[in-house]
Amino acid sequence: MDLRQLRYFLAVVEHGSFTRAAAATGRTQQALSKGIQALEQQLGARLFERGARQVRLTEVGRLLVEHARPASEVVRRFEDRLHELQTGAEGQVRIGTGPSTAGSLVAPAVLALRRHWPRLGVHVAGGILPELLPGLLARDLDVVVTLHISGDAEPDPRLHGEVLGHDEYRVLASGRHPLAGRRDLDAAQLLQQPWIFGRRLGTVEAAFRQRFSAAGLSPPASAMEAGSPEFLRAMVEEGGYLTLLPRRLAQAELAAGRWVALDAPGFAWQRPIMAYTRGGEPQSAPLARFLQALRLAAAQAPGAPPVPTPAGSVAS
Repeated sequence: MDLRQLRYFLAVVEHGSFTRAAAATGRTQQALSKGIQALEQQLGARLFERGARQVRLTEVGRLLVEHARPASEVVRRFEDRLHELQTGAEGQVRIGTGPSTAGSLVAPAVLALRRHWPRLGVHVAGGILPELLPGLLARDLDVVVTLHISGDAEPDPRLHGEVLGHDEYRVLASGRHPLAGRRDLDAAQLLQQPWIFGRRLGTVEAAFRQRFSAAGLSPPASAMEAGSPEFLRAMVEEGGYLTLLPRRLAQAELAAGRWVALDAPGFAWQRPIMAYTRGGEPQSAPLARFLQALRLAAAQAPGAPPVPTPAGSVAS
């Protein structure tokens, strides 16, 4: 059997569809389908039930998964070790990170790691939790570090989650905003201002809207949504907009005094910062070193509580 075909097969299993698997592997859907059809011809059996809205494995497909996963992992580890021998590297770690943890936790951890292991290969991918977890399950990533917002795509029970700390969503504004420095702001005062939000606030957005409903008010109706952090920052700093973000994501602006967290009782929500890895399998030495550096970075963050002991598998 062709290893590439096996990896195509596993990608479809992990991502749940040919379309998502093609995007994750960087192949066209046609190339992926042809590879799997060729594998089915070699085996003389179908691997997936055709016609289903979401792919379903046949009995042969389920049998192949049991053997293909460990085989693919063994080959990947060999490829990693071969690369280390050929380049003199000290292994590699592939990290997925959310925007609020990239600069505040992942970067300090990587800097500390590279001081001790300067030839360690580090690959970092950015995104939000629902975008990063499929890469972790597909073994394209070794760890995902992100702020977890309930209501996101919930982590797969095959993953292990460790709480590194917490971040707090606050109402943020430019230091020059008319509300900056005012005390005990209420929902009515906040409602009079223009708003801009980032992507995928999950249950934080629902809680935010509930605060207005509890005060007998409708939530901001004409709020803008921005997928671009640069655009959002410009609208807050130059346009006088209010926003709702984790403090870590605006750490530099808050420290420099360009932004402020408004004093608005009831408009603050804490969420856990998580490190996700695949459960039930041994960690490579580079990954174990990075996780230790990550815990130290979390412990040394301003106002951080003691680092908790690793939690068990997280599925909610």
